[in-house]
Amino acid sequence: MVALCLSALTLEGYDLLMYGTVVPSLLAYEPWDLDPATVGVLGSVAGVGMLAGALAAGSIADRWGRRRALIAAAALFSAAMGCCSIAPSPEIFGAARFVVGVGAGVLMPTAASMLIEFSRLDTRARTVALGFVGTSVGGIAAGILSLWLVPEFGFRAMFAAGMIPALLILPVMVGYLPESPAFLTSRGRTDAAQTISTRYGLEEAVEDSGGDPRSTDRGISALFTANRARVTLSFWVMTLLCLLVLFGVATWLPAVMRSAGYPLGAALSFLLVLNVGGAVGALGGAYLADRFGIKPVTTLGFLCAAVSLALIATTPPIGIVYVLVLIAGMGTTGTQILLNTFIGGYYPVSCRTTGLGVALAAGRLGAIVGPTYGGLFVAAGAGTSTQLLAFALPAIIGAGVTILTPAGRKLRSGRASASEGRLHAPDAR
Repeated sequence: MVALCLSALTLEGYDLLMYGTVVPSLLAYEPWDLDPATVGVLGSVAGVGMLAGALAAGSIADRWGRRRALIAAAALFSAAMGCCSIAPSPEIFGAARFVVGVGAGVLMPTAASMLIEFSRLDTRARTVALGFVGTSVGGIAAGILSLWLVPEFGFRAMFAAGMIPALLILPVMVGYLPESPAFLTSRGRTDAAQTISTRYGLEEAVEDSGGDPRSTDRGISALFTANRARVTLSFWVMTLLCLLVLFGVATWLPAVMRSAGYPLGAALSFLLVLNVGGAVGALGGAYLADRFGIKPVTTLGFLCAAVSLALIATTPPIGIVYVLVLIAGMGTTGTQILLNTFIGGYYPVSCRTTGLGVALAAGRLGAIVGPTYGGLFVAAGAGTSTQLLAFALPAIIGAGVTILTPAGRKLRSGRASASEGRLHAPDAR
């Protein structure tokens, strides 16, 4: 289960995070004659698609099931990557990038919901991080391949390379990915749900409210009942700020470092290091979250992003820059993975996918704004320091919002507290 989610999220991570590796190539592609602002917009359209996909994720998963939603989402964005590789114009290229975003928007909350449902409660953050580290693995693969493919073959080869692994991974998902017991129970298939729960040793009871087809604790309205409104809004802001920094930095870091005087190969290697940092931050942060609580570790992640970007702006020696970029990856991608666990662990299973999907949809506003935000600074001729400090500021605000967000059992009330308090004891620390 974790391995299949990891594989699908690796595909998604490549498809989303590789865009920064092709920005210099797109700017230099004479047939399209793109300026920085337009390249930023083309980076942002994937975020628009992710917004649409994330908003629809809860309804799709409730209608089709988690399993089919995951498989369909992975197939959709992989096919769209193939379209990007042969796009004859920027308009068709942008439309295909939008479809990539739609598939990714459905995949992320559905995968997070499944990973949480299939996890042990005392290692929940680590289980989710192990699956979602695939996003960083995909980014790492993009960084490595870009060092060879972009100089030799241009941006189209990078998109083609994102489609090919899906031809191997999708048939395995079809054959082996299990369905959510909560979904099966909601369809009256309690025997099948119990079989899967027993096989995987699931600790979250099938009879939770998510398995009751009469439950009213569903849909977007459920995110604002049982005293959840304040926390729901906080999750939206935290995710928006984190994804603004993540996608902005991932899109513009190579170009910014190139303008600072580094050769193309070195500038692309910074993106590779950024994604390595994301993997390290996800796994290391998840271990700390299971041990010390997810709220303080998430706060620390935001601060790592802010401080590292501010220090890179001081143009230190190259060796220190690599270390700081690594920390920036820990504080961006790593923090977003922790947020997925934070959000999914708070909501009951009946509205978990919806809660994750809507939070990520709000976050997609940040993913939309991030590349364009950076592109405006580049187009205005702002210096490297100004561009990096511009991304450090929202990370500082994100840390502040996290500190002000309640955590633990006091988030819950009424029936949710009674039914889930014992299931989420690690979150109360």
